[in-house]
Amino acid sequence: MTWLDLYNFLYERANDINNKNFPWQENVEVFDFDTLRYYPTDFIEMPDNKISLSIDTATEVETIDERS
Repeated sequence: MTWLDLYNFLYERANDINNKNFPWQENVEVFDFDTLRYYPTDFIEMPDNKISLSIDTATEVETIDERS
């Protein structure tokens, strides 16, 4: 996914008058399909001036296990 892909995804939802329940105020989390865990995210500006979406895998995270 590129930043433009993310922007377009959010832009479409922000301008969808039928979707007023988009969770704009919730924290952004990344879901790891291998571990079934959600990780909190943050933006980091790297030394080369790139912006990176980072995850903190050292924190306590929510785990779901619906595999049988």
